[in-house]
Amino acid sequence: MKLAIFCDFDDTITRINVTDTILERFADPSWREIQDDWLAGKLTAREVLEKQMPLITVRRAELDDFIDSVEVDPFFGEFVMHCAREHHALHILSDGFDYWIHRILRRALSAYDGSVKEIPVFACGLKLEQGRVAISFPYFPQGCVHGCATCKPALFDQLKQGATRSVVIGDGVSDLLLARNADLVLAKNGLREFCGREGIASRVIHDFRDVLRIVEALKENHND
Repeated sequence: MKLAIFCDFDDTITRINVTDTILERFADPSWREIQDDWLAGKLTAREVLEKQMPLITVRRAELDDFIDSVEVDPFFGEFVMHCAREHHALHILSDGFDYWIHRILRRALSAYDGSVKEIPVFACGLKLEQGRVAISFPYFPQGCVHGCATCKPALFDQLKQGATRSVVIGDGVSDLLLARNADLVLAKNGLREFCGREGIASRVIHDFRDVLRIVEALKENHND
């Protein structure tokens, strides 16, 4: 059995929402008003980031020091190793930014076998230029009707091909569209609440120890 696994990053792999915390620390306070407009449905995910991220002013060393302090779920590395052994296709889909996602993953997986360190990451692009951030949206295809920053539904349809089952692991708004189409949804926080309201079957998780247990059980049930 080969799984196509689609995993969110902020508040799922990490203990915090990295983008929001960086805005809190390094951006002009007006980012919160923009956030309120997004929560009220006045802005798309892409539009809110286009407005918020230019408000950040930070030195590279200061940003990197913060990124290196971000805590990762302590069971994530074990789950990545399991996926590598079982040849499951693990993809990270995020509305966050590649600059810190790659840095955090390298640190989180540094103690594990080298073959698991390169997890495909589909996220927004970010470069730091003279203390200001420049962003891009490499996975925002023409025709995306959702206003995604990273169009997870388009990536899901593309990357699930050839898998026995599709699994979505997530916590919030950007994972909602995937939940409707996945074979298995492992949900926490806002995603769990959404699935409950919409009548979408899901399994509640608290950390990657729960994820690992559920995914291992899929194999056992498949072999019965």
